[in-house]
Amino acid sequence: MRVRPVQQKSDATIGLLIFAGTALGISIPASAQSTKPTVEQLQKEIKQRDALIRSLVQRVEKLEQQVGTSVPVARGVTANRAGTRSQPANPPETTTEVATRPETAQTPTTVQATPPASQPSTKSPAPGQFEVSEEAAERALERTLVATGNLIVPAGFAEIEPLLSYTRREMPAQVLFNVNRNELFPAADLRIGLPWESQVEFFLPYNFQEQQIVNVSAAPATQVSNRWGNAIGDFTVGMAKTFVHESGWIPNLLGRVSWEIPTGPTFANETPLTSGQNKLAFSLTALKRQDPLVFVATAGYTKAFENNNVNPGDQFNFTTGAFLATSPETTLRGVLQQNFLRNVTVNGTTFPGSNTVQPILNFGASSILGRGVLVDLQVGFGLTNSAPKYQVVLSSTYRFGVSGQ
Repeated sequence: MRVRPVQQKSDATIGLLIFAGTALGISIPASAQSTKPTVEQLQKEIKQRDALIRSLVQRVEKLEQQVGTSVPVARGVTANRAGTRSQPANPPETTTEVATRPETAQTPTTVQATPPASQPSTKSPAPGQFEVSEEAAERALERTLVATGNLIVPAGFAEIEPLLSYTRREMPAQVLFNVNRNELFPAADLRIGLPWESQVEFFLPYNFQEQQIVNVSAAPATQVSNRWGNAIGDFTVGMAKTFVHESGWIPNLLGRVSWEIPTGPTFANETPLTSGQNKLAFSLTALKRQDPLVFVATAGYTKAFENNNVNPGDQFNFTTGAFLATSPETTLRGVLQQNFLRNVTVNGTTFPGSNTVQPILNFGASSILGRGVLVDLQVGFGLTNSAPKYQVVLSSTYRFGVSGQ
């Protein structure tokens, strides 16, 4: 209902004012009807009439202002959830009719309009897009996707992730011996969000490794050696950037490049370590949402360079999995990781048959314990003899603001 401006009053409105005066119980003095009035009496009555008209005009203006800032309770007018009104089933009363009714003028019943700030937004995201508010960014799903390398840290924030990894390897029938290894890796991972939807990454592990060699040709099998070695691992620096945002059938695309610098030794206490390797890795990650599910797939290639006369061989890896947000605080996931390794070369000699396939099936759960704190547990199982028998990774991620971003 559109309310007319107060300035646009017509003669009909003035007539209604006189009618309203009658309805309000204002009568014309009897002296004006019984005797012929004098000039002074006529002037006095004109002044009284003008005062009465001004009073009625003020009342009408006041009622028009009230009607303009409130919603009359009329038939067929209801408020919906978005704060808008539906079309009335019957035409509502006009402003003039409301103003001239004595009972309405005395006790107007109105419903206050909802302030625009409290009205929920009716704008919906485009197909395939997902709006992430400040609260939603704290959800376990979003935080887990960042921690697992499928999303990047927002600009102006950083994450530090201390983690502890244990891997059990059992390699049977290495000529006449079985080789069993226990690998323990405490590490720290740092991610810093940068402008232009990018981030810089740093990773530094420490190696604790036990290697057992068992002579299986003897009866019964006897342990030949059991050695422990420990040393700092290889420092890795990387860069990641979002290139394409999810829209319709197009997934979110994230590119990453990283360099593993051989800062750690290859052997410690005559025990081979997983450090001392010079590698350059490239990967591309695709992400598609279907709330509460998120599907991810990553394809990568790692170029290995010779170091200390050892070349571990290039490798191609492919990872696919699904993340399920069971609640805003908890996320579950299942990921299949497949690594295809080429032959190992030592002192220029290639070991035939050292090219292997290492598929690992991982299951993980993550939960937010407090604002900025995410705890994650992952368990993986090797699907071939060359893959690790199993591995367990426990980590805790802390997010904080970075000044100057």
